[in-house]
Amino acid sequence: MEVHTLRLGDTQIINNLFLAPMAGFTDYAFRSVILPLGAGLSFTELTSAKGLYFGAKNNYAILRTDDHEKTAAQIFGSEPYFMRWAVESEYLKDYKIVDINMGCPVPKIVKNGEGSALLADIKLAESIIKECVKSGKIITVKIRTGIKTGDDIAAEFAKMAEGAGASLITIHGRVRENYYSGEPDYNAIYRAKRSVHIPVIANGGIFNVRDADDMVERTGADGVMIARGAIADPFIFSEISGDKISGNIKTVKDFAIAHLRKEAEISGDARAAIEFRKFVTYYFKSVENAKQKRAELMLSESAVKTEELLNKYL
Repeated sequence: MEVHTLRLGDTQIINNLFLAPMAGFTDYAFRSVILPLGAGLSFTELTSAKGLYFGAKNNYAILRTDDHEKTAAQIFGSEPYFMRWAVESEYLKDYKIVDINMGCPVPKIVKNGEGSALLADIKLAESIIKECVKSGKIITVKIRTGIKTGDDIAAEFAKMAEGAGASLITIHGRVRENYYSGEPDYNAIYRAKRSVHIPVIANGGIFNVRDADDMVERTGADGVMIARGAIADPFIFSEISGDKISGNIKTVKDFAIAHLRKEAEISGDARAAIEFRKFVTYYFKSVENAKQKRAELMLSESAVKTEELLNKYL
């Protein structure tokens, strides 16, 4: 795929390789370490607009970043008033780009009429986008191709989003009921791309350079958003772009240790060891006798001990 800049309003994104928002994974610590490795834009974990309004305690941590040029805030909700309030709030004051999640498949979000539930209510979705655009910020939208197998609403939804003032739309090429499994619906993304003039970013099933090339070739998308593929291979962005990485992080071991140390800096020694556990499977994917080594890491209650094990086994 061709790697190039993207302009959204008065903001230029350095490239069209995006790191997807993943609840529980793409927190401040992870983003801080992976962003220098070649992603053009990352997103905070999805944040409830109503939660911001009512002062939920964990929102400061979710929205923390030291790189507003390469990070967008992602929010979700189903009420236009609260969504616009969140975009204009002090929580998001330093963010130039705010992404509206209309694709999350998690049941507790869908049951509230949020996330991918909005795919079934295009009028409400339009109202939400229009209200957020009134903030004057760059508003982007993330959707899926539908709710159930056989749905193909991406083109209609993309046209609506563009008309409502969105500057970019990301399409996860699966329906809600398929969550994260199955082949992406390339044709649905292709039709959506052909229906609008704003940039379309394709998401779903991208784990290597070939996957990225295939996605863009088959959909005509303006770029790709990478989720689990970036956890399994944090160098995937530089591999796609062909750009040489500067700095001291050259291997998965380097990355894992840098990630762990950043988490310890933020959360403290004991908490960092716990938070790091969910990444162990990904970092040890290609390691010999990985099961036994992962088990030992999962029992570690100290970041210091975890780092010792990373040095020993990676």
